[in-house]
Amino acid sequence: MNSYQAKLIPVETILNSLGFHAVRQTSNDLWFTSPFSNTEKTPSFHVNTQKNFWYCFSSGFGGNTLDLIIKFQKCTISEGLAFLENFDSFSFQKQITAVSQIKKTESETQIVKIVPIEHIALQQYLAGRCITKPFIHFQIKEVHYEVNQKRYFAIGFKNRSDGWELRSKYAKICIGKKDVTFINNQSTRLRIFEGFFDYLSFLQIKMNKIEDQFDYLILNSTALLLKNVDMLQYYKTIELYLDNDNTGEKYTNIITSKHTEAFDFRSMYKDSKDINEWLIANQFKLNQ
Repeated sequence: MNSYQAKLIPVETILNSLGFHAVRQTSNDLWFTSPFSNTEKTPSFHVNTQKNFWYCFSSGFGGNTLDLIIKFQKCTISEGLAFLENFDSFSFQKQITAVSQIKKTESETQIVKIVPIEHIALQQYLAGRCITKPFIHFQIKEVHYEVNQKRYFAIGFKNRSDGWELRSKYAKICIGKKDVTFINNQSTRLRIFEGFFDYLSFLQIKMNKIEDQFDYLILNSTALLLKNVDMLQYYKTIELYLDNDNTGEKYTNIITSKHTEAFDFRSMYKDSKDINEWLIANQFKLNQ
């Protein structure tokens, strides 16, 4: 790895790997308590994710990803590059290439192996999205897949038709048939989520309580809601946790207008686009 490659690694990925998570997020700006202080309570460490640049207001210095490691580890440039070498397999270009190729020719993709979450880059990605509770990791897998004889990996969430929703920092794809994921606990109550990170975020907020008194329907695409609307008639209570956008508003209104037992729960995260965005913005409060 050279200095140019090292500087392309997201600053927040390195901070997450070191155990530091954003206290506040607005658009392209992340705020952390300073990694150079053991006593700081008010976050003074700013990261601009668009420019991939950080600045510590309490210490008065800033820089790129390599600068951060050198300062934090108190090491040389070569030692810093050696440390960052572990993150190179999760590079931007590799993941972008995978997404592009999959969209062009799904027939040339295949699952290579499915294992528990092991890779440090995926652990950091989950931590960056505040999915940290160990029991939640049983809901997802580390999926290694092949595109035109090139291998990649991502967080995988299985759907009802044995397809896989795959997510990483740079990939948002599906391998296999697109379908909903239905978690059947033989309940008369149902919770509906738009994407699987919304579902995982809900479990994170509920801490260690996996509430099996509910069934869960994860749409993986809002377009699949109406295709599965018939199943809603069997539930006495339906909780809707769709996005706070035009699409989420549309489908929430459709379901609540047709089912008197359906209720809109978006007020829980009314100031955010979805549950995961709300979780990231409020993680500091939740951890107190």
